[in-house]
Amino acid sequence: MSGGSPRQGRSRVGGFILMWIIGPLVVLGLLVIGLVRNPPTESLLELVQHQFRTRTGYDLSFDASSTIKPLTAEQQEQLLGARLDGGMGYSFARFANWFLVSSRIHFGTGVGLMTSDKEVAELPLQSPFPESYKPTLREFLDAIALQTFSEWKYDPSSKYLKSEVDHEAPVEGLAIFEFTKTKREKPFEITLADGWKAIDKGNWVMHVPPSFPVGMDIYEMGTYSSEEKAAKQDFANEIRSAVALEWAQRLNEKVQQEDLKPAKVGAFDALYYESMLPAQPGQREIRWRQWAFMVDTKCYFVMSTIPLDLEEALVPDVEQMLASFGVKTE
Repeated sequence: MSGGSPRQGRSRVGGFILMWIIGPLVVLGLLVIGLVRNPPTESLLELVQHQFRTRTGYDLSFDASSTIKPLTAEQQEQLLGARLDGGMGYSFARFANWFLVSSRIHFGTGVGLMTSDKEVAELPLQSPFPESYKPTLREFLDAIALQTFSEWKYDPSSKYLKSEVDHEAPVEGLAIFEFTKTKREKPFEITLADGWKAIDKGNWVMHVPPSFPVGMDIYEMGTYSSEEKAAKQDFANEIRSAVALEWAQRLNEKVQQEDLKPAKVGAFDALYYESMLPAQPGQREIRWRQWAFMVDTKCYFVMSTIPLDLEEALVPDVEQMLASFGVKTE
């Protein structure tokens, strides 16, 4: 993975949490931030921001005392179409602090992810993108918005800028994107099995059976685009395979492409994989099932974790719900 951004993923497995953090070191001038295994502490994030203030003379806050030179429509499109490493992690607020600095190094423009909503600021982020894919900034912002129940827009005002020095001219090299809380309808629908309930988690929906805390989750894994002139279906298949394989290898690093089997989710072609989860003596044995598929340029990932002693009752429900999967028409 290039760019050194924090890549953090999380999945619920049989009632407990599996977490992973991957990423090389990030060099910010003379400052080296280790994001390999552990997220930075608050003091380290403050050090990053302090260095940024020292070098630029400005900070981002809610007190406007200077002005930003707005990007032109052409500059906005160029920035939003630029690609970056898809890693993200920590809360929205903590990640935004880090991203302000790293984006200035990567793009030449500092990208400020701002919100005045406390709930949005505190929500955790995780990357939906496989490590092999570099999303555009637009796709990246869309993924953050999905997870934080928000929508984003470019903010040409200077309401989030606080300057520590006097600027004779508007500050250049900053682009502020504001995230505001919004209600969003899911782009897909399924018919729930009897007794199951659905809980909206932002970029995924948790489906809970009546007899166990977890059953099936449907994740929206982002929107994808290709700079190459490869066939559209070939590109979609590559993304589907990358997502399926990356998740499967988190359970078993020896999984290969040939271990992913063809399947259907609704009318869509999916790649399927299953594996038993590690269990301690005396614990219930749980089977992991996953499906990855594309709907146009969007990728979906479904996971199901069901104890062996409940499979006879719950697996038919999962199969019924997957068969009912459909995309809403606008």
